[in-house]
Amino acid sequence: MPLSRRKLPLNALRAFEVAGRHCHLGLAAEELGVTHGAISRQIRSLEEQLGITLFDRSRKRLSLTAAGRRLLSSVGDALDRITESTLYLDPDSMSGSLVVATTPSISTGWLFGSIREFSRRYPEIELRLVNIAPGQETLPPEVGVAVCFGEPRESRRDVRELFRERYFPVCSPALLAEGEAVSRPADLTRYPLIHDRHGRWQRWLARHAPAAPGATHNLYLEEVFQALGAAREGCGVALADRIEVANDLRTGQLVALADETVEASQAHYLVTEQADRVTVRARLFADHVLRGVGARAM
Repeated sequence: MPLSRRKLPLNALRAFEVAGRHCHLGLAAEELGVTHGAISRQIRSLEEQLGITLFDRSRKRLSLTAAGRRLLSSVGDALDRITESTLYLDPDSMSGSLVVATTPSISTGWLFGSIREFSRRYPEIELRLVNIAPGQETLPPEVGVAVCFGEPRESRRDVRELFRERYFPVCSPALLAEGEAVSRPADLTRYPLIHDRHGRWQRWLARHAPAAPGATHNLYLEEVFQALGAAREGCGVALADRIEVANDLRTGQLVALADETVEASQAHYLVTEQADRVTVRARLFADHVLRGVGARAM
């Protein structure tokens, strides 16, 4: 049965989280500094209050049931948030500067939106943005958080994959109104195609329209943000991913021309210092980016 906030068995939930993480009552008891029997009683009490079985005890080794696995994920996340929130109570640990490294395409494509929201929420944290190249393997030592295209070789930092793009064609509504209807991928070659240095169009056409004639007109630019800017101005059709053009699609500044996609050759990564060295400011920004990526990708 559901539990009300007023009657949450916090000690039992904590005991369950540790036992579920270890799948071992003895290790859970050792971590919490209590007896094996105390852990067992807390878990039994929680199961009775919920009316569900959280652990499969039919085998020699303790294991979680399906319901137990779902609860463990939720309780673990909640305890992490509570633990982290205590770090942010000290104003001295909040105020100061944070160096964020990323590529120009990422910053103009979607990160500036996250930076705006972050600065409104945490005005005491001063952000300093520095540029890195796509695929750059090492980061400057002063960088607290990095959002990279391509996995860096940073063995002393925490590197987490954010997402891997899937590109689809977009253009301005005005350009589409002036041209011919697009009913199949090959029809896109009737429009000017805007290329960037990553070769997106070559891979997209090879996969979805290998027999199509070449485009009647091509525009070649260096960076992705330049290609998207040209698409907004009606210069042609560019390839983008959902996060890069989420706001453009919502406002109608760009429209999608086809559902066919091609996967990026590399993923985006979030890089921070390792857990024992990461600052409160860096952790706050990294968490903010993770939440923003999840929301924009939906």
